Amino acid sequence: MNQFKIAALSLIFLADPAFATEEQAPEPTLTYRVVDVRESDVLNIRAQPDASSQIVGTLSPDADDLAVAGTRMELNGSVWWQVVGDDGLGWVNARYLAPGEAQPADDAIFPLRCNGTEPFWTLSIGGEEAVFQTPVDDDVTWKAGPMTRAVGLLGRYAVRLESEDGTGHVAAWRNHRFCSDGMSDVGFPYEAMVIAPDGTVYGGCCLRSGR
Repeated sequence: MNQFKIAALSLIFLADPAFATEEQAPEPTLTYRVVDVRESDVLNIRAQPDASSQIVGTLSPDADDLAVAGTRMELNGSVWWQVVGDDGLGWVNARYLAPGEAQPADDAIFPLRCNGTEPFWTLSIGGEEAVFQTPVDDDVTWKAGPMTRAVGLLGRYAVRLESEDGTGHVAAWRNHRFCSDGMSDVGFPYEAMVIAPDGTVYGGCCLRSGR
């Protein structure tokens, strides 16, 4: 590719924030705003990353301060991101989101939900609780310590887990390549290792949750 073409492509990305955002990975620690939606219209939040999926909410054309889960899926040529709302998570077309002006604090923290397969499990961390779930066993609740960012590197977090069985930890890291759960086409922002208080080790993917 010659220098002229490279320069032209660079100008396209700089001039059109919506296009640039659609091609980038959604960042869970940033806030986003709605763009390119008419004043008389709204941006639909869908139950699934599909334009024909059920509408579970709407965003006004000037909505801002939006949090994203960090998950991404491409379907039929459209890129979809999950947004975090008061009622949980929903999907919006990434073409209509752009980064807000505010930058995240270095110690940004948020609820996490991690999941893995074989065996299937989910760990939801929010406040001072961590709830571990599987399809076959009763839910287990552990005490969760604060979400702590690693010194020296961004996008690395740890959470302490405590129960009568002992002490465990969650280590979640973001390397700007998506984590795959192996069961869907959804890309997750964080890869994780979960060491349960009883010593069992689980590997999986995490996202910013609405809990």
